[in-house]
Amino acid sequence: MSRSEILSWTSLATSTSVVVFYILIVFGWPDAIPDYSARFTKVFFNVFWVAVAIEIFVEISEGRRKVKKDERDLMIEGKGLRVGYNILVIGVMIALIHLFLSGTIGQAIESYSNLVNTKNVFHFLFLTLFIASAFKRITMIYNYRKDS
Repeated sequence: MSRSEILSWTSLATSTSVVVFYILIVFGWPDAIPDYSARFTKVFFNVFWVAVAIEIFVEISEGRRKVKKDERDLMIEGKGLRVGYNILVIGVMIALIHLFLSGTIGQAIESYSNLVNTKNVFHFLFLTLFIASAFKRITMIYNYRKDS
């Protein structure tokens, strides 16, 4: 497993942990599911710190001996960036269209205008950012695995 692939795995684990913590803190545990939030939080807390420790270790060890990226690494990173960017653009466009519609339709339909407030748009954009990052890393991992 190359250093870039290791960093992709750890970045995916870190992003997933942050999203899970964010969802649990902001939205809480769903009522329909039995409350396993303490165990769930403990598992993702451990995953987060292990991933951060691995990232720090890889960065420190890489600093001593620089490994140049070859064309394959640059191509895989480009594919990941393209997927992540497209998801981020789609998410921002959905938020902008939703805000536009809330200004025009929201005055006529009271329940629709309650769905769109600054706080909900912020949550949507924050989650979109981490989802785009996760899909970038998933694409990179897929391409590293496909070629090996």
